[in-house]
This record gives sequence, structure tokens and C-alpha cells, in this order.
Amino acid sequence: MDERFFWVGTYTGEAGAGEGVYWVRQTPDGTLADLELAVEAVSPSYLAVHPGGDVVYTVREEEAGGVLAYAVADGRLREIGRRAAGSLPCHVSVSPGGGHLIVADYGSGTVRSVPLDPNGGFVGEPDVVEGHGGGPREDRQEGPHAHAGAHAPDGTVLTTDLGADLVRSFRFEAGRLRPVGETALPPGCGPRHLAVHPSGHVYVLTELAATVLVLRPADGYARLDQIAESPATADPVAGDTLGAAIKLGDGGRYVYTSARGADVVTTHRVLDEGAALAPVADTGSGGDWPRDLHVDGEWMHVANERSDLLVTFRISADGIPAAVGTPLEVPSPVCVVPA
Repeated sequence: MDERFFWVGTYTGEAGAGEGVYWVRQTPDGTLADLELAVEAVSPSYLAVHPGGDVVYTVREEEAGGVLAYAVADGRLREIGRRAAGSLPCHVSVSPGGGHLIVADYGSGTVRSVPLDPNGGFVGEPDVVEGHGGGPREDRQEGPHAHAGAHAPDGTVLTTDLGADLVRSFRFEAGRLRPVGETALPPGCGPRHLAVHPSGHVYVLTELAATVLVLRPADGYARLDQIAESPATADPVAGDTLGAAIKLGDGGRYVYTSARGADVVTTHRVLDEGAALAPVADTGSGGDWPRDLHVDGEWMHVANERSDLLVTFRISADGIPAAVGTPLEVPSPVCVVPA
């Protein structure tokens, strides 16, 4: 196996025990090792990498939030730019062409697009689109809470709003981010993360209902129709279960979700050419409070925030992961992305 490296985002200060962004190496047996601090930063909980691979972006997840850009050099990160964000930015993604960074501000409910130069640096000021609405859960849905972004094949930017039970659709017009539609989801479900399947269907993991919704584009992704819904776990679980991350595997044959509280990673089989999902197996996450997960061919790495562990799994031919090796101790890990 070729040597690979990963970046790990963490919570810091009052939010966690991390110190910033870490760098780890994947060993020949698939597990992660050689933890090193790549840069000190304030709660860089979610990361994204420019398509060129030479720039890493992080959120600064705090009330007076921000996004930062770092140049990569020999496993270290050097800040090359920063921009203000809204309250508690929690997710970043890069447009496929590398021209914009999409930021979801959980606390303020705003979505912003930061223009990037050809080398991945920040250029100009962000476009900011306000959120709106709320939901029936008074403790979590008192107002809009943008949570994640994904990119559809036609260039539409899709974002989830946990507070308003919406998927919002945006397009770039003359380089500016413009809202073009929105899709209402079941009240109180709290959509968190989403993924676009090769078939074109959109899979939305809900945090509050712990379900996975299948959406079909109805108007060039400006509007979507919900066509299926299934549990986020294969087996019923006691107590509160909060959906966390959703990722595709094996070219789209399987979907993987993580669930906090239940502390499991669930394997979902893709059915009907992408139009439906069936949860087939729950696998213990190997720690407490799994957040992000990364699927890397036959390997999966899961960030267990509250137990300070990155756990590696090997995915079998039937799509089900099994833990391998010794977990790597990482303080308050949240996000894992390939370097």
C-alpha cells in the first residue's frame, strides 16, 4: 500500500483538549500513527483541502467565527489567509473547480462563499446569504442553523439547515453565490450532513430524527423530491441518538453513517440504482461520540471525539467494516481528511 497522510481537525480550549490541526501517517497495515501537531489553531473542527492539495482550509468554530487557509509544507501548515465567518462555523467544502470555499455557519445560520485564486488563496470578500425559519424542536430549532454543504453535478451548491429542516440550493451567477430554491424536509428531523450519489440522488443524514432521506433532483437541483427514508442505524437503539457524518463507499455501492449516543458506524446498502438505502449492519465506533469518518478504499477512519481516539476499520467484501490494529490517541478529534 502506498504511504498516505491525513489531516485531523480538533476542538480546543473550553470545547476540547486539542491544540489545532494534526498530521498523521497511514501505516502499511492501514492504521494511523506518528501524530504531530501541524499548526496551532482555535477549534479547527472541520477541514477541506484544495483540489491542488497544497492548501488546507479550516473553520475557527467559535462565536466570532472565521475560516483560515494554510499552505502545506513537509507535514506543517503555514497560514496564508483568513476571513471572518458567522457564529460557530462548522463545515467547509471546496467547489469542484477550486474557485470557491463554501462555509456553513451553524450559530448564525448563514451560508457564505469565499472566492479563491488559482493557487487556492483567499481573494476578495465572501458572499453571505442569511438563513431563515425554524422548526418544532425549541431546544435546537429556534432559528436557522446551517450545517454542511455539498456540490451537485450541475454545479449547484446544496446546504443543510438543521434549524429550519431545509436543504437550500445555490448557484454561482457572475461569480456570486445566489439562492435558487429550497426543499422542505420532515418537521423536526434536523438535517445535518449530506452526500451526492453517482446516480444523482442526494442522501441527507438527519441529526435529530437519526434517519437518512433520499432526495431526487426535480429542477436541476434547485428543488428536490423526497422519495425514501430509512433509519440511520440497522438496529433500534435506546436513548438519544444523533446522526453525525455520512460518506459513500465502494464507488457508491454502500453508504456509511456515524451516530453519537449509539456510538456506531452503520453500513447501508444502496438499492434501486440509488433511489433507496437499506441499513444492514451496525459496527461499534471503537470509542465515544463518533463524529466524522473518512472512507479510503478498503479502509475507514473514525474520529471518536469524547474518547480521544482515531479508530481504523478494514471494510470487507460485503461492505461491513471491522476494527483493526490499535487506535491512535488524538485529543478531541472531529474531522479526518486525506492530505
